[in-house]
Amino acid sequence: MKVNLERFSAYQGTGWKARAGSLASELSRLDAPRVNSEYRPLKAVLLYCPGRELLAVKNPNAAQHLRRISPALIRREYAGITAAFRKEGVEVHLLPGATRPGRGPALNLMYVRDLFFNTTEGAVAARMASEVRAGEEGLAAAALTGLGVPINKSVSGTGTFEGADALWLDKKTVLCGTGTRTNEEGFFQLRRVLAAQGVRTLEVRLPGGVQHLLGLLQIVDRDLALLRAGKASAAVKAVLRGHKINFIPVPESEEVTSRQGMNIVTVAPRRIIMPAGCPGLKKLYLDSGLSVAAEVGISQLVNGAGGLACATGILSRSI
Repeated sequence: MKVNLERFSAYQGTGWKARAGSLASELSRLDAPRVNSEYRPLKAVLLYCPGRELLAVKNPNAAQHLRRISPALIRREYAGITAAFRKEGVEVHLLPGATRPGRGPALNLMYVRDLFFNTTEGAVAARMASEVRAGEEGLAAAALTGLGVPINKSVSGTGTFEGADALWLDKKTVLCGTGTRTNEEGFFQLRRVLAAQGVRTLEVRLPGGVQHLLGLLQIVDRDLALLRAGKASAAVKAVLRGHKINFIPVPESEEVTSRQGMNIVTVAPRRIIMPAGCPGLKKLYLDSGLSVAAEVGISQLVNGAGGLACATGILSRSI
């Protein structure tokens, strides 16, 4: 007897239910981690605390580090960082594992911010610019998927893109820095995926001596930013003015260049967690109307050529 397959739901028959609505609406309904600002209340972050794999580093420069990193000291610092976030009501998720399939230990995995850029419709997974960090993206993407964050786009082909090069200026505008880490093709891929969400992506070229846009600019409120004004181009300043964002000029001091004192995380409008040991910058921030929720030790992150913001993967903010 011939069976009429068309009457079964598996063949779009009785009981078939079409998926309705956009990905954004689904994620909103599921209360999945989403981001469309740099300053609204921080809800969840992704961190990775490195371990004994760091003992294998004999030549720090070959690992893109400045100096040797102590596994014991960095664990202690991460305990302080985790406690500071949790005290502010931020959910902390830990990235498991440090081995890249076919590539060995991921010696820079602690700089999670570089590995993805979250949106209201899933994350854009990075494609790291250096061979040393190649493959870290997959470890982050697996963790994101497990946390309910779909991978909207993985940068591919000859494109390179690192998450710390992209910042939300407002919910409909992203600023992307291009240079050594994020190339033109990576920028074009980011622009295409964000355009599908109704978001405009602007490009600025980064100056020498700056790893990422995040090392030049920090958005701390809807209309306020921290900016290394002596290092930033006229184009960056023009973009900020065009979006009615005032900036606090941050001087090129040793606290900025050596202690990563501008490498802060905004946990709520004008409220930040900052590195310890930067009294000059702390005074500048307080005098400018910011509140400092906590100061955390990051000496070992600095040894690895990064800072607090670099280590903080932004999973979710209030929308």
